[in-house]
This record gives sequence, structure tokens and C-alpha cells, in this order.
Amino acid sequence: MSKLDRLLNADEKILWSGKPEKKAFVLPALASVPFGLFFLGFALFWMWGIPGGAPGFFGLFGLLFVAGGFAIISGPLIWQLLRHRNTEYLITDRRIITQSGAIGLETRFVDFDKIQEVYVKIGIFDKLFGTGSLYALTAGSSTFGPAMNPYGYGFGGTYGFRPSLAALREPYQVQKLLQEAVEKSKAVTKFA
Repeated sequence: MSKLDRLLNADEKILWSGKPEKKAFVLPALASVPFGLFFLGFALFWMWGIPGGAPGFFGLFGLLFVAGGFAIISGPLIWQLLRHRNTEYLITDRRIITQSGAIGLETRFVDFDKIQEVYVKIGIFDKLFGTGSLYALTAGSSTFGPAMNPYGYGFGGTYGFRPSLAALREPYQVQKLLQEAVEKSKAVTKFA
């Protein structure tokens, strides 16, 4: 049973529900490790690489940089692990419902009548793990400019729009199901 079931209308039916694949969702956060190691190495050199060490206050100041290096290395990974725990996807006969968040929760509702295009994007980590991200573009969304990537941090993808469903095991099957549901919904609305 899904945590999102409580958000459904009385006559709404679930067509598909799932979570992102953990490795494909979490491991892209390791991209910060090289920068964190460089930052940490510089801080350690500052503290102990200078003959006699960094004097007094500057030595204590260097501890902040050491802590910063560890935060850069481990912070994004911990953040994604927390987000994965809270991430859930639901496709009903009327809309897409997604919920995600590391500490707080962000719940998004995208009604089928707002969806203009549905597509799948397979990134480098997706290729490694056999996953993909499903995007449902709505009116007003754009495919140009900086934005959040499928995993919720950094840049890449579409402007101001995260994928509806990131790191899916069988993205093309989910895309087909969603596309058919959107078309069916629009056909019913058209003739109603």
C-alpha cells in the first residue's frame, strides 16, 4: 500500500506505482567526491603541509575547511539517500502524483489535461543501471536553460521542471502506460 493512496479521490484508480531504483538515484551524488577530495587535500595541506603548520587562528580556521571538504564529499550522498527513502511515484487514471524530499516532503500533482508531451531520457548513470527518467512536460515548461537534474540537484534537463519519475527500472513501459492514459483522458474530455 502506498503512502500516496490517502491523496486519491474516491473514484480515482491507480494504474502504476513505484519508487526510483536506489543505485541509479543515489550514486550520481558521488560526482562531488573529486572536488571534495581536492578541497579536503588543500585544507589539510594548509593545516599541516606548511612548515610549522598554520599559525594559531589560521590553524583553527583551516578546521572549517577540513569540515567543508568532508561535507562536500559526503553531503550530497546522504541527501540523496534521505530523498530516496521519501520518494514515491503514482500514476492514476487522472494524474501523476510524485512525492520526494530529504527532510520535508514535496508532493506534486500533474493532471493529464495539463500534460503536452511525455518522453524518456536515459543519462549516463541510467545506462549503467538500466534505468531512465520519465518527463511529463506541461504548458509553460521549457526545454532550454538551467534546471534541476533528474536527481534534484545541479544543472541539466529542462528549465524549471524536474522529471516526473526519475531512475525507473523500465521507463519505456511506464512511458507507454502514461501516454495511453493521457490520450484516453483527453479523448474522454473531448467527447464529454
